[in-house]
Amino acid sequence: MANDHTIDVQQARSFLTDHLGVEPAQVVQIGEGAWSRCFGFSCDGQALVIRFGPYVDDFQKDQLAHAYATPDLPIPQVLEIGPALDGYYAISQRVYGLPLEEVSAEQWMALLPAVVAALEALRTADLTATVGFGGWGADGNAGHSGWASRLLSVDQDTPDQRSHGWRERLARSSHGAATFAWGFDLLKKIVDDAVPRCLLHCDLMNRNVLVDGARITGVLDWGCSVYGDHLYDLAWFEFWAPWHPQLNVASLRSALEQRWLEKGYAPENKDARLLASYLHIGLERLAYHAYLENWETLAAIADRMRALAGG
Repeated sequence: MANDHTIDVQQARSFLTDHLGVEPAQVVQIGEGAWSRCFGFSCDGQALVIRFGPYVDDFQKDQLAHAYATPDLPIPQVLEIGPALDGYYAISQRVYGLPLEEVSAEQWMALLPAVVAALEALRTADLTATVGFGGWGADGNAGHSGWASRLLSVDQDTPDQRSHGWRERLARSSHGAATFAWGFDLLKKIVDDAVPRCLLHCDLMNRNVLVDGARITGVLDWGCSVYGDHLYDLAWFEFWAPWHPQLNVASLRSALEQRWLEKGYAPENKDARLLASYLHIGLERLAYHAYLENWETLAAIADRMRALAGG
């Protein structure tokens, strides 16, 4: 199966010409991630993007996620999905902006109200038509009965996973393996099902949030999205704070807590829930970077886990 790194601009243009019946204008690569490659183009005066990748379920989740779009949570509409180049394609509306993690310290402070509003739109999204915790599929439902089950599944290494084989590779790093065992044992002790069931993005960086000035223009790539504790998305910013020192994450937490206070909302057991989220984020990333054999990043993640948990 073709993957994101085998498709170039000429292949994208050729596919679009055959698919659309006309040659598109301004075909240019504008991004790539772990599982897809993205090209911008114009057709009939409309700015669009096409992504190619081996996993159709990621594109289907992006299509479903548009149902949760609000002015505070702008999600581009996926217009069509289908097979292409031994994998799949998705054509979407194009949005423009600077990736959130690339803004200056000054712009970050100006963006705080928009980031808080987006996090609140996620927390308050209407999920009554869906069931389950954890990653949701093309039917909009998730497979875990509770939040604890979702978090503790991080220990699994099964053939259906994209990163299958991570456990064997993790064993090559004594620091990583020891930290994984320590973190998982601690997670088992503190994880709790007593959390609200909310919409989470779970990857609000990595070029997935585009901004223009003080506003968010697009929240992209919902492949990692799950249903669960809304504190997880805050924990995501806090976990990766050392990698983005220009983003004052402490100010983000203060602004978010002030918004909760204004709304009369107070999350219960906040510290324990955040700790469970930190641990899960770290464990999941240890497995992923072991799979990729990114040992330097893996060691940094292990150290970050221990710093956050005091271990």
